[in-house]
Amino acid sequence: MTAWCLEELLGTFHHETTCRVIDWVKEKVKRQSRNTGSEAGKRSLLNTLHYLFESQNRGLAQSALGSVETLSFSRMSLTPSDYTVLSHVIGLCDTMKRLVLENCHIQCEEIQRLGPGLHKCQELRLGRNELGDSGVKLLSASLRNPECKIQKLWLDKVGLTDSGVEDLVIALSTNRSLTELILGSNSLTDRSIPALRRLVLTLPNLACIWLRHNRFSETREKELNCVQEPRPRLGVIL
Repeated sequence: MTAWCLEELLGTFHHETTCRVIDWVKEKVKRQSRNTGSEAGKRSLLNTLHYLFESQNRGLAQSALGSVETLSFSRMSLTPSDYTVLSHVIGLCDTMKRLVLENCHIQCEEIQRLGPGLHKCQELRLGRNELGDSGVKLLSASLRNPECKIQKLWLDKVGLTDSGVEDLVIALSTNRSLTELILGSNSLTDRSIPALRRLVLTLPNLACIWLRHNRFSETREKELNCVQEPRPRLGVIL
């Protein structure tokens, strides 16, 4: 679509020119995705993703994002339009290896904007956000998706309580992709133990669950450690 608009002004593009432009965009996105250690680097990548979104050129966007393994925007205050663009971008990918959105002030509204494509992320880092039980419940729709590819899920310090864990365990009851779950630094108490035991004993591919810095009593922590006995390769980190 973008090329057609430009051709009205500049004339017909040769196929070779079009290919060179696509290669340039691919290299630009790839380079920017590796340079997100600073606020400026993250914003540059986001700006390019906005351009791809505005072009409405699905083929160009898919080609440009094909070699990108990680999208990292941790510690950024993203706008509603940023989340809309991210959702669109993830939706174009068959698989997104890693999406890092830690400490981005994400709440329920942002999860709703991101929701449709989150199940395509193999590693999803949402720690240190203000999700609460309601936000985690919204995320559960991605975990229940039959095509869910999430292997590592970071939900540390998101305000999760005993009630929210129950909803999370129910959502994961049919999940077959998750191998690592990080639930540290939340507000889980001994009331969560039965649900966590069910999770550990029934989730077939779970290899590690992190539960440090919650509010379990010493006695119940020992009970959680015991669930490793029938699954010696499972790591329960307390």
